[in-house]
Amino acid sequence: MESSTFEVVLTDLRMEGRDAGLDVVRMSGSKLPQARVLLVTAYASAETAVEALKQGAFDYLTKPVSSEDLAESVERALADREVEGHEDSQVHPGSEEEGLVGKSIVMRRIRDRLLRAAKRDFTVLISGESGTGKEVAARFVHAHSDRAEGPFVPVHCGAIPADLFESELFGHCRGAFTGAGSDRSGMIESAHKGTLFLDEIGDMPMSIQVKLLRTLQDHRVRRVGEEEERQVDVRVIAATNRDLALEVKSGGFRQDLFYRLNVVPVHMPPLRQRQEDIPPLVDFLLARWSNNGEHVRISQEALDRLACLPLMGNVRELENLLQRMIALADDHMLDASILDELHPEEGPVEGLSLQKLQDNEVNLDEALRDVERRLIRQALDASGGNITKAGEMLGVSFRSMRYRLRKLGIRLP
Repeated sequence: MESSTFEVVLTDLRMEGRDAGLDVVRMSGSKLPQARVLLVTAYASAETAVEALKQGAFDYLTKPVSSEDLAESVERALADREVEGHEDSQVHPGSEEEGLVGKSIVMRRIRDRLLRAAKRDFTVLISGESGTGKEVAARFVHAHSDRAEGPFVPVHCGAIPADLFESELFGHCRGAFTGAGSDRSGMIESAHKGTLFLDEIGDMPMSIQVKLLRTLQDHRVRRVGEEEERQVDVRVIAATNRDLALEVKSGGFRQDLFYRLNVVPVHMPPLRQRQEDIPPLVDFLLARWSNNGEHVRISQEALDRLACLPLMGNVRELENLLQRMIALADDHMLDASILDELHPEEGPVEGLSLQKLQDNEVNLDEALRDVERRLIRQALDASGGNITKAGEMLGVSFRSMRYRLRKLGIRLP
C-alpha cells in the first residue's frame, strides 16, 4: 500500500488467528483512501459485518463465495470508485443532448469509457441488444473526437444485399458491372477524415470481412473494377447484437477481424437492468417531442408503471410506447389510464397462455421470466424493498432472491 496504488483491495478477515482483515481495512483507509476494500470471511457474524462497514469496508462477502458474486462485487467497487472520481468533472458534456441519458452507475461508466475512447483513433466495438442505443453511443464518440468536424457515415450491414455489399462499401469504377455507368466512391471513402459506423457487423459477408480487414490494416481501399488503391483516413466503430466471440468459434465471423475491431469493447446494457434510468429517459424524450412551447407531461403513477415494464425492446420500445400514449392523450398529460389501454396490467399466471406466446412471438423461457419478474416486484413492493421478507412471501431463501434479482436485472431503489 505504501509503494503502489490499488483501486480495489480484497482481503480475508481471519488471519493468524485473529480478525487481522479489519487492520487491513483501517490501513487502507489511511494509506489508500480512494481504494475500495472487500472483506471475505467464513466466520460471518452481524457484529463483524457492522464493524467492517464502520471501519470503511465497501463490501462484506461470506464464504463460500461464487466467482459470479465475487466478480459482481469487484465490478461494483470499480464502478463506485470511477463514479466518485468523475462525477464532479466534465466527463459527459452534452450527453443528454446527444441521447446518452441516464444517471445509473453503469451509464456513467459507459459515458466515461466512450469519452476515453474518443481521444484515440482505436476501433471501438459496441455490443448490446437491439434498441439499447448503440448508434447513439457511436455518434457520442464521434462528437467528442478530433474527427467531430468530419463526416459520420452509418452503414447498416443487415440492410445491404450481399451482391451489392462490396460496391456499397468500397465503391466501383465505370463499367465494373452491369449498371455501373459512372465512377462512384464507397461509404468508406465517404467517411474520409471522419468516422465509419458499421452497425450489425455480424451480418457482413465473409468475403467482405477479408477486404475490410485489409483496409483496417493498410488504410487503403480499392474500388470494384479498379487496380489503383486509394488512401483513406477513417476511424471505424462497429456494433453488434450478437456474441461475436461465439460467432468466431462457430466460423461465422473472422477471428482476425474480431481482434482488429475489439480494441475498445463497450457493452450497452438492456434497459431492464438500469430501470433507474427510465424516468430521466422519459423526461428527455417528452421534452424532445414537445413543440410550440407546450411540454408533454406524465403522471407519477404512469411513470412508476413504465419503470416496472420489462421493455424487451429497450429504448426503442420505450420511445414507441410513449409516442402511442401521446397519440391517445386528450391533452398534454399522460396518465396511467392511457398506459392501461396499451399495456394492461395482468395477473402473473392468468395472462399466460399458448395463444399469447404465439401471438407475441416469445418462447416459454421469456414468458416465465416475465412471470417471475412480476411476482418478485410485487413481493418487493409488499415488503417495502426488504429482500428477506420478499423471499419469505415467495417461499425462497435470501440467497435465492439475490440470485434471481441479479438474473432478472431487478435493482432495488
